[in-house]
Amino acid sequence: MAGVADRGADLWEATLAAALLGADRAPAGTAAAPWGEAGAADAGGALLARLAGYGVHHLAGLAVAAEQLLPAEPRAAAGPECPPAAAARLALLLSGGGRDRLREWCDLAAASGTRAPPWLLPALAAHRADLAEAVGRIAGAELAWLDRACGDGPAEADGPGPADWTEGTPAERRAAFAAFRRRDPTAARAALEAGFRAEKAEIRQSLVSALEVGLSEADAPFLETCLDDRSAGVRAAAQRLLPCLTRSLLASRMAVRATAALAVTSKRKLLGGTAHTLTVTLPEESPTLARDGVEPQASARPGGGTRARLLQDILGASPLHALAAHPPRLWIELALRSEWADPILEGLLAAIRRERDADWARALAGVLGEAYAGRLSGIRRTNPLRALWARAAALLPQAEWEGLVEDAFRAGEAETVLAHLGHGPAAFSARFTAAHLDWLAAVTRGSRAERDALAKTWLIDRFAERALPDEDAAAAAAAILTRLPEDADERLRGQLARLAETLELRAAMRREFGSPFTAGESARG
Repeated sequence: MAGVADRGADLWEATLAAALLGADRAPAGTAAAPWGEAGAADAGGALLARLAGYGVHHLAGLAVAAEQLLPAEPRAAAGPECPPAAAARLALLLSGGGRDRLREWCDLAAASGTRAPPWLLPALAAHRADLAEAVGRIAGAELAWLDRACGDGPAEADGPGPADWTEGTPAERRAAFAAFRRRDPTAARAALEAGFRAEKAEIRQSLVSALEVGLSEADAPFLETCLDDRSAGVRAAAQRLLPCLTRSLLASRMAVRATAALAVTSKRKLLGGTAHTLTVTLPEESPTLARDGVEPQASARPGGGTRARLLQDILGASPLHALAAHPPRLWIELALRSEWADPILEGLLAAIRRERDADWARALAGVLGEAYAGRLSGIRRTNPLRALWARAAALLPQAEWEGLVEDAFRAGEAETVLAHLGHGPAAFSARFTAAHLDWLAAVTRGSRAERDALAKTWLIDRFAERALPDEDAAAAAAAILTRLPEDADERLRGQLARLAETLELRAAMRREFGSPFTAGESARG
C-alpha cells in the first residue's frame, strides 16, 4: 500500500504544479491520475477532473487504492427534464414553498411527461415519505438510482416480489401486499389466506384492510370468514369492505333487512291514479346484526333513537338493488314525508355514495332540491334540508353539480350557493371557475351582510385550491380585491388577497411547463 501512496503523492505534486503555473503552461507529459479523467483534450477541464479525483481520494483515505474508486452505474433517463423555469420553481418550493404547491408541481410535471432535474433530486428525496405517490411519478427511478449510488438501496431496481409482504414492519407489509394486489389480486388473496391464522391481530387487520385494492366479488367468501375473527379490528375491516360487494352474503342479508324495514303499499284512487304509502318497521338489535357491523348506539339526530340508527346503518350497508321494486324517486319522496325521514335519507345517502349510482344520486338531489324550493307540498323549507340537499348534490357527476350551482349563482341565492360550495369536486372546470369568480365579484360588491357571511365560511381559501387557474382567473381575482369596498372586513380582504396570490402562482407554474391545461383537465390528479 506504500507504493500506492507514494505514486499518488508524486502525481499530486505534478497536479499541484500545474495548478500553480496554469493548465496551459504546465509541462507536457504530466502523468494522468490512476483513475483516469474526462475531457483530456481540454487542459483546464482535465486539471479540474484530477483535482476532484484527488479530493475524493483524500477523503476516502490515502491507503485506499485508486482502482477501488469505481464509478456508479450510468443513470438511465426516464424521460425529458422539465423546462428550466419549472426547475427554478421547484427549487423555490423545496426551500419552503408549501406541501400543496409541491404536490401540484409534481402532478403538473407528470401531466406534461417531464422529470425533476438531477440537481434537485437530493432535496426532493426528503419528501418521499409525505408525498410518495406524487414524487414517485416524476423522480421515482432517479431516486432509486441515487439510493443505489449512495449504497442506501437494493442492488436491483425491480419492484417488490409477491413474497416481500411477509416481512418487515406492519406498514411495510401492508404496502408490499397492496402492490401484490395490484399485480395479481387473486394470487395475493390466496397467499394471505394460506397463513392468515398464524399472523398477529394487528397484521391481520392491516392486510384485510389492504384487500380494498383490487376488491372484487371473489374476495367475499374470505371476508365473510373474517366476520368471525377473534380480533375486533379484523371484523371491522371486513364489515367495511363487504357492503361494497353488492352480491356478497352480507349484502344479501342487509337487503333482506332493508325490505323488512321499508315497504311500499299502493292503492287505487277513486278519481284515478295511485296512492303510495311507506310503512316503516324499525329493526331490533340482535347478535347476527352485530356480527354484520350494525350495533345499537345513541343517535343525536332529530327523529333518532337506537332503533332508528339501526335502520340508518342497515340502509347504508344494503345494496340499492334491494329497493328495485319501485323507482328511486318514489322511495325518496315517501321517505321525505315519513316520520323517519332522517335515518332513511341518511342511510340512502350512504348507500348511494358507496355504490356511486348516478340515477339514485340524481333522484335524491332532484327531490331534495324540489322540496327546498317549496315545490313538494307538506315539506317545510329548513336549513337541515338545504344541507342534506347540498350533500346529495355532491354525489352528482361533476358537470351536473357545476350546472346546479351555476343556476344558484344566477338566482342570487347566496345561502344555497354557500351550502353547495362546502361540498362538490376537488377541482373545478375552467367554465365553473369563471362563473365562480363572477359570483364572487357580485357578492363582494353587494351588501355587507352577504360579504360577512362569505368571509365566515372560509370557502375563498378552498376555492383557491379547487379553481382551474389561468391568467384570466388570476386577473379576475386581483380585480375583485381592487374593487372591494373600503368598509369590507379585513378577514375578507385577506382571503381575497390570498386568492389572487394563489391563482397567480398556480397559473405561473402552468406557464413554466409550457403546456396549457384545458377546461375539465385536472393536473392535480
